[in-house]
Amino acid sequence: MDHHRVLVAVALLALGAASPAFAQQPAANPPRTKAPRTPGAPAGKTLRPRGAPAAQPGAAANPTAGANPALAQPAAPQPAAVVTPQAQAAPAPAAAANAFTAGLSIPPFSGTDAAARHDYLRTLARKLDSATVALVDLYRNTSGQPMSGASAPNALSARERERWTRCRNLYWDFSTFGPGIQSVREGITDAALARAAAGLDTALTELDALSECDNVSSMITAPERWDPWAQQYGSAARHFYEAWYGQVREAHDKVRAMVVALNAVLPAGRTLPVPPGLPRNPPYAGAGIR
Repeated sequence: MDHHRVLVAVALLALGAASPAFAQQPAANPPRTKAPRTPGAPAGKTLRPRGAPAAQPGAAANPTAGANPALAQPAAPQPAAVVTPQAQAAPAPAAAANAFTAGLSIPPFSGTDAAARHDYLRTLARKLDSATVALVDLYRNTSGQPMSGASAPNALSARERERWTRCRNLYWDFSTFGPGIQSVREGITDAALARAAAGLDTALTELDALSECDNVSSMITAPERWDPWAQQYGSAARHFYEAWYGQVREAHDKVRAMVVALNAVLPAGRTLPVPPGLPRNPPYAGAGIR
């Protein structure tokens, strides 16, 4: 009997010793508490565009959170990327008045003294002469007439379309000569040179037929803008063929006179040969040379 009581007492002592451990164990379903939202954090679910990749497993919403104290420190500022000279944004060049050119355009005069003025006139004279020669060669042995029956761009031959394109480029170069001579005229002190420059200015102002090259080129590349096409093509081409040569020849005669006056004030070694004059008749096939 005493032996039985001893066993019961030992069991009670063991049960009392184990009771605190059981009291410390969490319940199977602990109550859920809502963590407070940090200021500025969006409420509700995080949305992302359709098809965007989900966050990688283990990625923390707050990169400074974590058990490692080192990760909680603010990140050191990263050095700026080295920008090579080739990658630096260069200042945008001034937009050209027109992208079409045969390489003979000239900017307005920007010099100040007489020597710079004379050099500018020298360059202008050479470019105008070159543009004139190129234009005459472009229409040498052509019919000098609009293509009969042309009702659309595809009625023109590839050579004819190319000719109008090249004429358009020369027209835009010619269009810089007038502003050029106007920009340099003021300040010319030599009377003969001033008169010659004024005469060239007048001739260039009256040169309007070359603009038809731009019109016809536009009719070829954008025919929907020209309606009725056949009528406008015929009118523009006819005006060009009838008038361009006489107007260009007049301007060329004036630049020849300017070269003569310019040579009188240029230093030795800087004078220009006077360009030969153009024939009286246009370069069309059968027009003859007079």
